[in-house]
Formats: sequence, C-alpha cells, structure tokens
Amino acid sequence: MVSGLRLRAVDTGSVGSTAARAYLCIGLVAIAGHFALAGDVVLYDALGLASAGLIFFAVAAYRPRTWRAWSTIGVSQLLMAFGDFVYDNLTSRYPGPADALYLSSVALLILGVLLLSQESVGPRSTAAHLDALVVMLGLGIAAWVLIFTGPTDGTLLGRAVTVAYPTADVLLLGTLVRLLFVQGRRTSSYWLLVASVVPLLVADGAWVLPSLDGTYAASWPDAGWLASYVLLAAAALHPSMERLVVAAPTGHLLSLRRGVTVGASLVAAPLSVAIAELSGHHVNIVAVASAGSVLLVLVVLRFATIVRELDALRLRAEESERKFRMVFERAPIGISIGREGIMSETNPALQRMLGYTGSELAQMHYTQVTHPDDLDLDAQAELDAGMRDTFLATKQYVRKDGVSVDTRVNVLLDLEDGLGMSLLEDVTAQHALEEQLRQAQKMEAVGKLAGGIAHDFNNLMTAVIGYSDLLLSRGDRSAQEKLEAIRDSAVRASDLTRQLLAFSGRQVLQLDELDLRDAVRRLEPLLQRALGERSRLELELGEWPVIVRADEAQLERVVLNLAANASEALPEGGVVTIGVRADASVATLSVADDGVGMDPETEAHIFEPFFTTKELGVSSGLGLSTVHGIVGQSGGTIEVESAPARGSVFTVRLPLAAAAATLVD
Repeated sequence: MVSGLRLRAVDTGSVGSTAARAYLCIGLVAIAGHFALAGDVVLYDALGLASAGLIFFAVAAYRPRTWRAWSTIGVSQLLMAFGDFVYDNLTSRYPGPADALYLSSVALLILGVLLLSQESVGPRSTAAHLDALVVMLGLGIAAWVLIFTGPTDGTLLGRAVTVAYPTADVLLLGTLVRLLFVQGRRTSSYWLLVASVVPLLVADGAWVLPSLDGTYAASWPDAGWLASYVLLAAAALHPSMERLVVAAPTGHLLSLRRGVTVGASLVAAPLSVAIAELSGHHVNIVAVASAGSVLLVLVVLRFATIVRELDALRLRAEESERKFRMVFERAPIGISIGREGIMSETNPALQRMLGYTGSELAQMHYTQVTHPDDLDLDAQAELDAGMRDTFLATKQYVRKDGVSVDTRVNVLLDLEDGLGMSLLEDVTAQHALEEQLRQAQKMEAVGKLAGGIAHDFNNLMTAVIGYSDLLLSRGDRSAQEKLEAIRDSAVRASDLTRQLLAFSGRQVLQLDELDLRDAVRRLEPLLQRALGERSRLELELGEWPVIVRADEAQLERVVLNLAANASEALPEGGVVTIGVRADASVATLSVADDGVGMDPETEAHIFEPFFTTKELGVSSGLGLSTVHGIVGQSGGTIEVESAPARGSVFTVRLPLAAAAATLVD
C-alpha cells in the first residue's frame, strides 16, 4: 500500500499541484464574479457544491489512508452548501435551519481535522496541548474584542447560536495550531487548511455586525466564506493531502516556532483590548476578564509543565553524567577527550598507562606522547585536516619514563564541533604473547626438523660405531689408532643426536621417582670442578624431600648444562646458587649466577637450537635448547630472568611425583 501511494504520488504529484493552483484561480474568479453580479446566489451555491465535489474527487483519485477524515470534511462542505441554499432560497430567519446546517458543518470540519491530526500528532503531549489551548484562547479573545460585537438577538437561542459560530471556528483553529507544534515539516495541504480557517473565523465573527439588517446582501464576510470553500478544496486537491506533517529531524523541547506562536497569542489578547479602547470600540470587560482568567490558568499550568520538563531533563542529564563518569573513570582502557589534539580530559587508566597525572596531560598535545616512528600516520593526518572523522590504528606511545607502550587506538572526531575522543587499549602484553607464540611455533618447527635429522644421523653413526668395533676386535695394530679416532668421532656425533632428540622431545625417557635434592648432591663435586677455583657453588636444598618422576640421567644433564651456562657467565669468577624446593604440587629447581647477565635481545633467543654467543666452532649452541626439550618432555617449564651486569636466574618447574605419575599415565 505504501509503495503504491509513493508511485501514485510520483505519477500524479505535478498534476495534483497544478489542479490545486488552477482551482484557486477559478475560485478567485468566481468570488470576483459573485461581487460583480451584486451577490449572485447561483455562483455562491455553485462554489460550495464544487468544493464538496472536488474533495470527494480527490479522495477517489488519491485513495489516501486518511480517506475517512477527508470524506468527513467533504460532508461538512456539502452541509455548508445546503445551508447556503436554505438561507438564500427558503428562509433567512436567524437563528434558523441554515444556522443548524452551518454549525453542523463546522462540527464535522473539526472532526475531520482531528482525524487528520491523529496520525501526525503521535504520542500525547500535555505541553503541546496546553500550548495549543493558550494560542487558541489568546487569539479568540483578540478576535472577540476586535471583530465580534456580541449577540444582537435578545433570545437565549439567538445568543447561543451567535456565540457558537466564533467559538467553533476558534476550536477549529486550535486543532490546526496543535499540528504546528509537531516536530516535522508541514505540507502545503496544512497551510491551505490554515488559510481556509482564518477567513472563516473572521467572517463568522463579523456575522452579527450592526450593519447587517437581516437581509442577504453582498458584504466582505461573504468573501471569507467563499475563500474558505476554495482553499479547502485546494487543500484536498494537492497531493500532500495524505499527510499534514512529514517527518523531520527532532528539534529542541520548546522550539522557536512554539515560543513565538505562544508569545504572540499572549500579547494579542491585551493588545486587542488596548486597540479597541483607543478606537472607541465597546469592550465587554466581564467577558474579556473571564476569558483572561482562563488564559492565566492555562499559562500557569504551562509554566508548571515547563518546570517539570526542565526538572526531568536535569535528572536525565545527571543520570547520563553519572553513567558517563562511571564508564570514563572505571574503564580499563585509556580515554582522552579534547580539541585540536590537546588531551584536556583523561581517565585514570590512560594516566596509569602513560605515567602522567591528569593535570600534566591536560597541557599536552597528543604528539608529545606519540612515538616518533608513529607521528606520520596518514590516517592521523587526514583526521587532523578534517578529512575523516574516525580511524583505528596500532601505534606506540612513550611513557613519562621513556618506555614504549604498544596500543590499539580508536580516534573519533566531531567535524562540526571539533571535539575529539581517543580510546587507547594497551596491547603490549598481547604483543609479547604473540611473539612468544611465534617463538614457540618456530621452536616446534625446528624441533621436528632436528628430530627427523637426528634419527637418520643416529642410524648412520650406529653403523659406523659397529664397524669400528668389529675392526678393532680383529687386533690390527697398524690401523687401531685411526679406528679409535673414527669411533670417538662417531660417539660424539651420536651424543649430538641425543641432544637433538632431547631438544625435539622425541627421546625416550626412563621415568623413575627420585629426590631432586639427591640428584643435585651427587653432582656437587662435578659441578664444583666445572666452575673452577674462582667461582663458588652454593646449594639451597631444604630439609624436606622433593620427589619428582623423571629420567635421572636427563635430569642430571639439565643441571650440568645450566651450571655450565652459569660458569660461562662468570669470566672473572663469582657465585652460582642452585636451589631446590617444593611449592604445592610443583618442584622448583633454580640456578642463579651473579655474572654478566643478558640483554633482552639475547634472552629472547637463548633456547633456540644452534644459537650461541661464542665464536663459530667453539659451541654447538644446543646446550640450553636441549635443556628446554628435556624439561618440556618431562611435563615442566623453564623460565629465565636476566639483565646486563645483574646476573641470570634459570627456573625449572616440574610436577611433583603424584602429578607426574598422573601426567605419564
């Protein structure tokens, strides 16, 4: 239905607009002809019937959803035309049958406008209704004082009918004024309806002027009634008759239009009294004072609604501010708000992230805390130039202490106001985890490669050792020295393959329950000799057994390799401390030295196979990678803490015996 109406509007819009303008011209000609012919009754009645007929024609042509409303308006115009016929041809008695038809017509017209307004007004608004009542009563008082002189008939019925005319017209105007306070754009049909009611109000108000002698004669009130016929028909012919108000962006609570209209109506009432007194026009003070009292009550009620609305707005603003503050101050991400790049307001999370206080950041431009490598982001430049209003990027900031912070920043900008907001998430730890994941994946790939090569290489070395033993058993003294050299090289190569297999986690372990403290004690003489005379070995083994389920030989290899690594970090001698302790279900082996330590770059690669800080050929670079593989295969973890000139601490954590047995099973 909606799409069909839209299609008809496209097809008939220009035709309907032309028809409305054409009928306006024809109506003006008919009105002029009526006066030129000294009040020709035929033209008068024809114009009324034509108005009703054109309204019904428009309903049939456009088929609007509001067809009931427009049909009601069409019936009202038909009754008005019949009233003219009765008054002109049957009886001109006042009040008489024609007045009953006239008042019924105005009542139906009010009902039709209310039906038209029902869809546009939407939810009930007490404030808007009060505004419409104030305007209606203010304009009614002004019209009463300036135009309407009061009933001239002495009967009660005559007085009632005389008052009913302008009262009904003011109510009709009030229904249209109510639509003036609806958010949206008023259509041409709305303004044509307003234009049709104003002359009707003026003409009905002047109906009982003393100049009327009770006989029909062409006069200026007739122009108002005839203009009302023409304008109502033009409103129906215009394609916008489907809606009197179309949607538009929401405006302020009390728009300029409402304020001006209500204010003008309040000024109109006392101003009309002053004008009437100055012009010598009689004013019924009692009637005006009574109406003014009602107007005053409406104004007081309207003021009360304004106060209530303002109070509700204040409460909503406070609630919104409280919610914003809760989010702003407690959010785990950094938030910065300001204009022209100045971080005028920052939340505690951002202050902790950058190490500055709020007052310090309030005086700083974002470029002052941005890493130099990220100052030339194209998106940021476009944002600063007003070419875009948002961007998402990963960039580095610099803390007050000079440490870089990796962040994911989302910047939002209001291009009209210039207000900007930045949301910063610290992803430094996330990047570190991603780097660890990449390192672990690389280690896994290298381990698989090393394990495959080690298996094949070990098979070859097994054959070399076997044939060497066979030749040595024959007792050929001339070749014995060379054969022993071949066998020793093969044995060393076989040991290398075992290291590779240990690193790759493919070596078969002989698991037994053993006290980790005993393993370290048995190695103490060997460890002391490995450290040399300039270094001292200290053991911190505790009093209670630390039972783990592991391969004793491989565990000893872990201790020896870590001790050898600590010894290499002590070129001038020092202290190596080996500690063993149990914590909950975890056994901890730590090997610490007070040697040269490592920088972060070296620390990041120490567990990689074939990585060494020594000269080429001096070390295979498999010592710590072998330790890493044995510990991982045993179900444990190894960590290192080191800094240049502050030594290193390697910490191995293994499950205690019960946990280890569960893991193996």
